[in-house]
Amino acid sequence: MGVKKEQVLDVLREVKDPELHKSLVDLGMIREIEVAGDAVKVTVALTMAGCPLKNKIRDDVREAVMGMEGVSDVKVVLTAMTSEERARLLGKAPSEMEGIKGVKHIIAVASGKGGVGKTSVTVNLAVALAEKGYKSGILDADMHGPDVPIMLGIKDRPLGSRGMLIPLEKYGVKMISTGVLAGDGVPIVWRGPLVNKAIKEFLGHVMWGDLDYLLVDLPPGTGDAPLTVAQSIPLEGVVIVTTPQKVAMEDVRRSIGLFRAQNIPILGIVENMSYLKIEGESGPQIMDIFGTGGGEKMAKAFNVKLLGKVPLDPKVRIGGDTGNPVVLEKDSEAARAFMDIAEMVIR
Repeated sequence: MGVKKEQVLDVLREVKDPELHKSLVDLGMIREIEVAGDAVKVTVALTMAGCPLKNKIRDDVREAVMGMEGVSDVKVVLTAMTSEERARLLGKAPSEMEGIKGVKHIIAVASGKGGVGKTSVTVNLAVALAEKGYKSGILDADMHGPDVPIMLGIKDRPLGSRGMLIPLEKYGVKMISTGVLAGDGVPIVWRGPLVNKAIKEFLGHVMWGDLDYLLVDLPPGTGDAPLTVAQSIPLEGVVIVTTPQKVAMEDVRRSIGLFRAQNIPILGIVENMSYLKIEGESGPQIMDIFGTGGGEKMAKAFNVKLLGKVPLDPKVRIGGDTGNPVVLEKDSEAARAFMDIAEMVIR
């Protein structure tokens, strides 16, 4: 006789959720058991899609079932509970925006195109706010290119507590990103609906606590993620990042159009990689690698503020690669630019 579903279920009663310390069966997390000869497939519903302990749960389930006589192959499929199911499990119904109830200001950082240094600006702006004494955080909403952990030098994985994720923290900045959940080099192949769901999870089910500023690092363009944020989050405003060249400016128009269509204020434009300063025998020389005046023209055209110009400085790149934001180098011209931009945002 082969293995029966009831036998597999009995074995799984001994497997506990590492956070809630209760049987996966009693918690209703075992959704489906399929048996085909000596092969078993188990579907487990996690309390949340980004559960940091999902690998342990998968391994524990596989190990328990593989230990059964007559089983030679086990496949564990992970899915996630709905908000309603999670609320019933935890004994209360938290608000969809429970995680951000202590956040005073939520600001999106956006760009019309990639490659303009939007994430560099987000990270340095958040650290600049922390350096000024404000409690700041970053929600990395760029699901397919989650680079915020690298730029902050964060490699740990977040822990959970009663269905909520606890954000990681460095330089006084709290942060959550798919980059710390998926692991190094793991591709995040998500379609639009799953991206939208993840963004809402990061807002409502992360313990952001009391923050003065939560910066949302958006993916470039005007697709699903920026639209979800615009429609779902009580944004105080948006900071648009661009470079001086014309092609970047054209994309800024589309980005500004997206947020204005949702009646979200544009706080201003940051012109990144604005100029390159080279020290020469006769003094410093300014080279306009990507053109000049683009940010000023766009700010004037849309009647918004030019928050500042950040120079093209190797220290910005080095700081991002090593997890040491350039804004911490007080004597750097780029650092001073970011501190001034932070002051403009505060105003």
